[in-house]
Amino acid sequence: MIYEEMTNNIRSVCEKLLNSNDVEVIVAYRGGGVEGMQIPYFAKTPEDVQNIEWGDRCYQNIAPYVHGLSKKVGILAKPCDARILTQYITEQQIKRDDVYIIGVDCVGMVDENGDPRPGCPDCMVRKPPIYDEYIKDDRVDSLDLSPPASEDGGLEANFERFRKEIDKCIMCYACRQACYGCYCKTCFIDRDLPDWQPAEIDAGTKMTFHMGRTMHLAGRCVECGACEASCESGVNVRYIIKEVTKFIEDEYGYSAGMDPEQVPALLVNKFDDREVGFLGGETHG
Repeated sequence: MIYEEMTNNIRSVCEKLLNSNDVEVIVAYRGGGVEGMQIPYFAKTPEDVQNIEWGDRCYQNIAPYVHGLSKKVGILAKPCDARILTQYITEQQIKRDDVYIIGVDCVGMVDENGDPRPGCPDCMVRKPPIYDEYIKDDRVDSLDLSPPASEDGGLEANFERFRKEIDKCIMCYACRQACYGCYCKTCFIDRDLPDWQPAEIDAGTKMTFHMGRTMHLAGRCVECGACEASCESGVNVRYIIKEVTKFIEDEYGYSAGMDPEQVPALLVNKFDDREVGFLGGETHG
């Protein structure tokens, strides 16, 4: 079994790290979750390491557990987690020297029915872009990765699709809470909330929230799919962020979470930056 072999390799690395006191704790996964899900686990002693598991149900993002920490930690990081860690380093939320990354290849995560988790079918990054220790999965090399097609259907069709998705939203903020990039202490949408809310929130408020969050994630989203997976109302707003992500990549050649030394596109102001006109405008530069 490939996952058994990878688990043994991971345990060996983790045991070495804890025995040598190179880290104080290791953030990983263990079994025992609902319907076979592997859940976040904190190994603090060499004995704890035997509880660590790796498999295709390790879909929860565990990188946010190290956000803002000042102690030395180890973390088991699939590619999207490694990209999240890279973003945290770039955004100066963690220090590179404070995190020991055990990078692991990923062929995709599945749910309890064996269906791909949100974000996995479109994933183009199956190897961790940053790591201190690397756990290989030979199956990754044989994957046929094709870039997902753009879902841009034109202005009117796009707005109609967006409106239908927004109609499902109940403003529970699950997408925000699940997102690794939404770490502001006070969200922009909360700053202007009145003391009371109507029973049914108007479409304008919902659009403001989702479009505002999308712009806040421009050039920062690693397309992990946590927002879509967390929504019990079935709102698929990830496709909007995907289009913004594609725009950033096409226009500025920047992919979030791939290089901790590369400054995010929207933090750079150059005189020769391309100026893009929206809604049929011209492109200059």
